Order: sequence, then structure tokens, then C-alpha cells
Amino acid sequence: MRTLLLICLILVSAAATTGSAQRRVTPVKAGSRNITGVNENKHETDSLDRSRLVEIVNDEGKKVLVDTVTGKELTDSAGLMPQQGRVPRMIYPLVYSASVGVDLWDPLMRIFGQSYGVVGFSAELNLHNRYIPVIEAGLGAANSTPAHQNYTYHSGLSPWFRIGANYNFLYNSNPDYQFVAGLRFGYSHFSYELRDVTINDGYWGEDREVNFPRQTSSATYLNVLFGLRVKIWRAVSMGWNVRFRALLHETEQPGGKPWYIPGYGSRNGIITGSFSVFYTFSTDRRKKAPALPPGFSEVPADEPVPTTDITEEPVSDTPEQDIPAATSVPEIPDSETPQ
Repeated sequence: MRTLLLICLILVSAAATTGSAQRRVTPVKAGSRNITGVNENKHETDSLDRSRLVEIVNDEGKKVLVDTVTGKELTDSAGLMPQQGRVPRMIYPLVYSASVGVDLWDPLMRIFGQSYGVVGFSAELNLHNRYIPVIEAGLGAANSTPAHQNYTYHSGLSPWFRIGANYNFLYNSNPDYQFVAGLRFGYSHFSYELRDVTINDGYWGEDREVNFPRQTSSATYLNVLFGLRVKIWRAVSMGWNVRFRALLHETEQPGGKPWYIPGYGSRNGIITGSFSVFYTFSTDRRKKAPALPPGFSEVPADEPVPTTDITEEPVSDTPEQDIPAATSVPEIPDSETPQ
């Protein structure tokens, strides 16, 4: 019986202790008074309208963001501008510009004695100022008498075509200057013949001139090029290319292979060049810088900003016509003043 009573006392004591522990509230130690009520994870740009931010370069040469409404300068710790070390995104629109050009290489070389080539034209589309599809076409002809040879090679006026693309390595820089690498696939269908072939008859001691019949051929070829392009005046620019060329296929003829292929050039060497003049039609319709809010105006950096005191008059929210007319308080004569 004593044992049972002892066990009951122990259980009652344990229950009382547990109840008091559940009702006990442990006070939380207060944090620093300097950060009371402050969200430490909030960034200063979280509540800003990013459409109002413009990027400028400060006096130290660093890029900062400026709020066009408040004029407050912000650092780029929020990652609003591209960070160094990252691959920059393409800052120009998909269809940035279109250009047409004329290749003056062959006309200029003819002035210095070249006996083949006529002229070439090109049309290109600038995508993101990075990828530039190109179509080229032109006319070619040849009339050459090689030194110490007894014939004249003649090829009539024939068209040629090339298609390919350029890659601009300076795609995020000033679009007026380009450094490109490109590929061209070319095709030409033409005819050629040997004229005034001098044959020496050793038996009779006489020379005869004969013409071989005209032959028709076609050829495909590949160009790999590297070039520069610069703006010279408004929408006019100039470009220089160095081209490495290779024949892919040509039609075999019993009279021999052609010496000149329109669009490809002579068979001598694998390097040629081009010099072109371009006219560019810009299609860039990007939005201008955000407009300044009412009351703000652009002031040159070297001109002091005028300071004026602006006093604001309180404006009532109640329409003027709704405001009741003031009532006058009647004056009480001295004789009627209560004693």
C-alpha cells in the first residue's frame, strides 16, 4: 500500500512539472538596435522602376546606373548590367541593316593591265550586327594573249553567282567598323575559245593562224575570306577582302581546261582580293532613351544647374464649385450684450 501511494505521488509531481514547463515562455534575445525593422536581404534597387534607369560613365570611368526621376546613382551590384567575364549578349536587333555594294577590284586591276574580269555586285542583310548573309553576282570576260605564247584566250561576257555569309567579330562594337570572316559558294556557266593560234609549218616555212572551236563549260568553287569594313561618309562604307579560293568541280572539255573562270578568276594562284563600296539602309528602330519626367530638362555637364526655391501651395481635393460660400457671423450690438 505504501508502495502504491509512493508511485502516485511521483506521477502527480511529474505531471505538475510538465504543465509548468509547457506554460513557460523563453524570451528571445533582442537583435541589434541598428537593424531593428530592417530587411537585410532587400536591395536598394528592388523597389525601382528599371525602365527609368540609364547607364552612364562617372568621373572615375566606371559604369553606374542613374534614376532619371530622382537622379540617384546606383552601383551595379544587382546585376542590371552585363558583368565582366560573361559572354556579352547581342545588343543590336535581329534585322539591323541591309547593304548593297559594288566590287571595284576587277575594274581597277584592268587599269593596271589585267586582261580579265568586269564587275561584281553584292547584297547583304545584317542580323544582330553579327551574322551577315550575302548574295553576290556579276559579269566576267577575258581576252588575253599570254607572253611568249602563240594564241589568244577569249571568253565572252558571262554571268557568275556566289552565295554565303560573313561573321562579324566586332558584333557588340560600333557597327560602322567590321572585321569579318566568311564563306562563299560560287557557280559560273561560260564559253571560251582559242583565237589566232599561230602554227609554224617547218616544211613549207610558212605560218598559219587558226581558231579552235568554242567550248562551253561550267564550274563550282569555294572562297574563304577575311576582311575589314569602315564607314567613310554617312551611309557609305568601304570594304577590303582577302580571298582563298579552290575549285570544286568543272566540266571536262576535249580542247583543254579553261584558263579563266568568271567569278573565280584565272587559274594562276589560290589568293585573290576584292575592294567594294557599300551603301547601307538602316532598319534599327530601337527605342530612344527614356524621356525625362515633367519639370526636368537636359543641362550640359559644363553648365551649372540653376537652383530655384519652389513653394507649393496646398491644393484642395474638393472641386471649386462644391465649396460652399463662407457665411458671415452677425455682430451683436453693445446694447444687446448680456450683462
